[in-house]
Amino acid sequence: MRQILKFIGTGGAFSTKYVNNSAYYYLKNDEILLFDSGETVFHEILKLNIITEKIKRVDIVITHFHSDHVGSLGSLVFYLRFKKVREVNIIFPIKRLPYMLLDIYGIDEKLYNVKTPKEIEGYYIKEYEQLHGDVGDNGEIIPMPSYGYHVINDNDNFFYSGDTCTISDIILEKFKDKKIKVMYHEVATDGYKSHMQLDDLAKLIAFEDRKRIFCMHMGDNVDVLEIKKLGFESVR
Repeated sequence: MRQILKFIGTGGAFSTKYVNNSAYYYLKNDEILLFDSGETVFHEILKLNIITEKIKRVDIVITHFHSDHVGSLGSLVFYLRFKKVREVNIIFPIKRLPYMLLDIYGIDEKLYNVKTPKEIEGYYIKEYEQLHGDVGDNGEIIPMPSYGYHVINDNDNFFYSGDTCTISDIILEKFKDKKIKVMYHEVATDGYKSHMQLDDLAKLIAFEDRKRIFCMHMGDNVDVLEIKKLGFESVR
């Protein structure tokens, strides 16, 4: 299965070897779609020289507001000003949250736009609400605003999960019917309730469809061979 996204990092919140999970995709030669900007992501973007002089538009999709997904967003937006990127769009369904975060960072609103997926032009992107958050003392998940995204651009068609312990029936049906061709989904093997455990993902997806799923957002000790033995692909 062809990889559509290029990954900056593949690790979870506490990963030291593989750094925070993030990926990007060229919408056009001069336009980039970036998923999340966690604490380690901005420095990796600099190391990889992703924002070259030709880039004129950057769309930053936020899955949720844990710091391993937005921790370097302020630095990235400020940097894009100096790279003379003409259009910077931050995509999240609840518009006030990116504004609140970047206001704390002291980032002028003139440097970026906040848009919902339906306000984005040039390609299709739709959000799907997911279950993610901290786990309370009673074992119940304390939910936070968290979303996965279905993206279609030209012949590319994929779903990016962000962090979640569930997959909606709508997404499962679209994937089964190949209305979503490729899925990038987080997996864990540590038993933490607010993340999708590898065994649980295997229960949801028929073996013959697993080759269309790329596992991501993995702890440093996740066994990639075990992922592939179950029929899934890995972004590592």
